[in-house]
Amino acid sequence: MSPHAQTPDGTRPGRARGRIGRPRADGSAHDGDPRDEITAAASRLFSERGVAGTTMSEIARRSGLRQSSVYYYFRDKEAILAGIVASANRVVLDHLDAVNAHGGTAAERLYRMIRFDARQMCRFPFDINEIYRLPALQEDRFAQFWAERTALTHAVAAMVADGVAEGNLVDTDPTLASLVLLSNDEGTQNWFRAVGEFGQGAGAYDADRVAVFVADLGVGALLRDRAALPRLRERAQTLDP
Repeated sequence: MSPHAQTPDGTRPGRARGRIGRPRADGSAHDGDPRDEITAAASRLFSERGVAGTTMSEIARRSGLRQSSVYYYFRDKEAILAGIVASANRVVLDHLDAVNAHGGTAAERLYRMIRFDARQMCRFPFDINEIYRLPALQEDRFAQFWAERTALTHAVAAMVADGVAEGNLVDTDPTLASLVLLSNDEGTQNWFRAVGEFGQGAGAYDADRVAVFVADLGVGALLRDRAALPRLRERAQTLDP
């Protein structure tokens, strides 16, 4: 691979940490991986201005790098976005693996997943719903994003189906239930934002409270016996503090 080659998602191949990177806008060099600083700066800007309202030049200024240095690591802002959403997906899918490895009833596993996903959505730095409207999301470099999203939908649907089979959940369409539950999680971003235009002021709900409410509402509606809900909530809060 040539020194200026890019990976399929538009990023430059890895460089060893601790080496001198591309120079900053003020002419100084820095030791860390510039991609981390670029990604952090882009996340903040996406939160404040939206993806469509953010430019590469603004990302360069916020990260303290020259614009040419930003382009050295990422060919466009969509390449930065691809890395951010891939990282977010991995967090949820890693939790899914941990939940399934731990075991428990399907209802317990489902509650843990929905609560965790809702909390992650509240903490995500910018509106995930805006991402779905971007034309670039249909490009090949976002194929992994869609594959992982589909995998999550199927996994939650399997939990619902298991819960129906165990007799703890009402008879329902598992796929439709999964889509609605996950959409409820993502829907919190229409009004919950830590920073940016829709940032909440003093006295606002915190992510943990919102996550519990969303899980109570969604999973609770599927339970045959709603008296089981407090136990599911307590287990989730103990296992996933």
